[in-house]
Amino acid sequence: MEFARDVVLPAALSELLSRLFSLALTNFSWLATGNGGAEDAHRRRLERLLASIGSTVEEAEGRHITNDHLLSQLKVLSDGMYRGRFALEATGADADADCRQRTGALPSPFNSAKRLRLIFGRRRDSKHGEDKDKLAAAAIEDLESLTRDCMREFVSLVQGYPRRRVLRPVATTLYMDRRVFGRHVETERVVNFLLRPASGAPCLSVLPIIGWVKSGKTTLVKHACQDERVRGHFSLVESFQADRVVRNGGRPGQTVWASDGAEYLAGLRTILSDERFSARRSVLIFEDAWPMDASAWSALAASPAACSLAAGSKLLLTSRDADHASIGTEEAVLLRPLPQE
Repeated sequence: MEFARDVVLPAALSELLSRLFSLALTNFSWLATGNGGAEDAHRRRLERLLASIGSTVEEAEGRHITNDHLLSQLKVLSDGMYRGRFALEATGADADADCRQRTGALPSPFNSAKRLRLIFGRRRDSKHGEDKDKLAAAAIEDLESLTRDCMREFVSLVQGYPRRRVLRPVATTLYMDRRVFGRHVETERVVNFLLRPASGAPCLSVLPIIGWVKSGKTTLVKHACQDERVRGHFSLVESFQADRVVRNGGRPGQTVWASDGAEYLAGLRTILSDERFSARRSVLIFEDAWPMDASAWSALAASPAACSLAAGSKLLLTSRDADHASIGTEEAVLLRPLPQE
């Protein structure tokens, strides 16, 4: 009896008081941060908006859109969708971590210190939670603005364009079309340029694709040229690296590093004069193009070599040099770094 009175009873009372104190602090912290209902409401609203905009973006990406203004609107909607998904994942990660923290205290009924650390840890992280709430609220405001300003008009205009033909394998339940994630609009711009009838003057139809190292210029061009519309329109698609162009215009045995730039233009002229390209409609891709004098390029574009290309042939020029944008017959495609979202 003395042992129960002196040892067991004080221990039981201490544990009971610790549990009551822990429960009170938990409820106070939950009410003080206000994360419960507000966070759930943000997530539900964000999920509904993403479902609406995501279906619109998917529908638009499945159609042959040739209007540059609509493609720009699609780019805005896609970027907003990525930001919304990023915010949803961020808030979802916090919710999962918070759930693990709340359930983590249950297996240790006698560890009151652990429960207190979890409670005060959540209070210290309340500022981080507020930042996530602000991120979700900003994403909701952004998506609501997009939905209000351009969704209805965009959807009605997109309906007028034909659907992309998809060849699905017979023996599979999962299909993913060839695509470059985050570069759909840029790919469509390249495809539209290749399929658009040439104006007639100058002889060369050129689209520069400008971007820094590893920005995806070559990948973008490859995917655009693999499009079924392009494959059915052109007989030849051929790519030329800078050193190959220089070897075509330089002296025998001359290395690419010994060139002063004139050899590159001479190599271009030699390649354009090839009989293969005068007989069949072609896409010529010049990767990592060298700097060229504007007047020398203009002379090349009007030369007999350029005009000997088969009707409808097109040139794609990839480069890190923004000055190459001025030699294009179409507005250059600029590949900016993809955002974190």
